[in-house]
Amino acid sequence: MDVQNLLDNIQELSDLELGVLLSLIAQGHCLMTTEDDLVDDLANELSLIVSERFGLSYVVLEPDDFDSIDRFGESILEERGTQFTSEDDPQPGSLRARLTNIDIRSVSKSVRRSSRDDGRLDDRMIKNVVIAKGFNFADEYVQIQAIEIINNKRFLSPSSKDIRLIPHLNDDVFISHYHLAEHGFANLEELDHSVVSDGSSGPSKQRSSWESTQRSRLISKGVIDEIRSLGEAAAITPEVRRYLQDIITFLRLERGVDGGITPRATTQFVALAQYLAPLHGIDFVTPSLVMLAARKVYPHRVIIAEPARERSTQYGSEPGAVAELLQDLTPELVIEEVLNTVQCPI
Repeated sequence: MDVQNLLDNIQELSDLELGVLLSLIAQGHCLMTTEDDLVDDLANELSLIVSERFGLSYVVLEPDDFDSIDRFGESILEERGTQFTSEDDPQPGSLRARLTNIDIRSVSKSVRRSSRDDGRLDDRMIKNVVIAKGFNFADEYVQIQAIEIINNKRFLSPSSKDIRLIPHLNDDVFISHYHLAEHGFANLEELDHSVVSDGSSGPSKQRSSWESTQRSRLISKGVIDEIRSLGEAAAITPEVRRYLQDIITFLRLERGVDGGITPRATTQFVALAQYLAPLHGIDFVTPSLVMLAARKVYPHRVIIAEPARERSTQYGSEPGAVAELLQDLTPELVIEEVLNTVQCPI
């Protein structure tokens, strides 16, 4: 699939496929959340997307894989003989060959290659995509190790609970997305349908037929790189740039906000607005794209204040009234209030 073909058919992508595509374009990481009973389906859907739509290797991590740094490290490594060795390989899977090895055993070491027990250098590489179920429940030390790892990797975290990652790791997450049950899981459903409709064939033949169809829809690394270049070249007028800055300022000052509007978030906010432009068939950033970007970059970052820390209490507000105000306040409501308040350029 070439770039123009992808852009012509962009509406056919599901919300999850778009989330993965944007993460790959931005070379960032995505936090996917959904209802408690759908986390397994979400992880399975993401595994089909990254493998069949993008041709990337992946691993799905269960909560038990976060018990220790060693177990976490071993879980995300490729076995010998499975990785590509040439950076010039045109296939999407060659992305893994461009990644440096990570020393799993020590966050502080600058050396990227570790010694194995038998004295040989460990030449294994990390999977293209790590799908970490419930990673927000992982031990703090495992999350600290992940900060170094995800700076070199694609990292998706399907979760169902409103528990944050540790601050530095949370700030490294490019975008977040809540998947509604009513939107379903397109790839899982297509695979199930192919098995049901071809009852005369064995399971392996059914899967092979489905994979053959998916190969015609494969989004290659070259396409992703080209869209990234188009996004980086997207123009931002002074009026729209001022709109971006006003949203950032109002988020920082909005009542009930206790942080999360970081410089890193600002950089990613602007970048997402630009990357969205080519996906909408234009070469400039519009206010509507800025609004969409804000809804994806800030929900996992905005920190709602505890009543005692809400700034209005410094000017005489009653703690009880402040607590009542904050009771139902969410990052999503904060963002919508700011977007409704900031004057949008015509």
